[in-house]
Amino acid sequence: MGLEMKRSWILAVVGLNLAALLALVFVYPHLMVSPGPLARGHEAIATDCFACHAPLRGAATDRCLTCHALATIGLRTTKGAPLKAATPRTAFHQQLTSGDCAACHVLHRGRAVGPTDRSAFSHDLLRPAARQNCQTCHAAPDTAVHRGLKVGCAQCHTPRGWEGAAFDHQRYFPLEGPHAADCVTCHTSTDYSRYSCYGCHEHQPDAIRANHRREGMGNIDNCVQCHRGGGEHGEGGEGGERD
Repeated sequence: MGLEMKRSWILAVVGLNLAALLALVFVYPHLMVSPGPLARGHEAIATDCFACHAPLRGAATDRCLTCHALATIGLRTTKGAPLKAATPRTAFHQQLTSGDCAACHVLHRGRAVGPTDRSAFSHDLLRPAARQNCQTCHAAPDTAVHRGLKVGCAQCHTPRGWEGAAFDHQRYFPLEGPHAADCVTCHTSTDYSRYSCYGCHEHQPDAIRANHRREGMGNIDNCVQCHRGGGEHGEGGEGGERD
């Protein structure tokens, strides 16, 4: 057998092997190229890769929407049944500006996929109007600071620092006794960085200003700087410890 014939046989065998591998990729893609098992809920299509993936394009959003109707995501199951109250969901997908499901959802990470297996959600994907309506997705905690608030979340929180906002009202002015009032009693405007004590106390700003000027204190707008607990003679400076 000549050298040229040997080379032809080798090339033929290699070609047949490559063709067989390529055929197996298309016939059994879930065995040949799958990066891992699908998340729970997608077992029925575990062997049908093309239910989600378009050839040579990867996961295709239009294929996701054949089962997950955009109008009912967060409201109903893929079978059309209402989601149980025990597992409430927030319907916000309808407010997304991007239609790329794979931007947030990763499904080949095992059967039990939890929140840590999802990509970080970017509020920039929401339409501008939805970004200002935080309470549709976020519930305010039942704390003294949040109870009775009449202002928007954006005054303290940002989409990039929701957990970072913190204000210890007890440290600056304890909400105790007659001061356990609604926020609007002292914060009379929508700017909660400002407050007023003159809505309840029987003194006039002009008289208080003259009295404090004799004491060498001209600022009567920041009452808690001296009257941290609301007492007449003061109970420690702002942020200080109470006696």
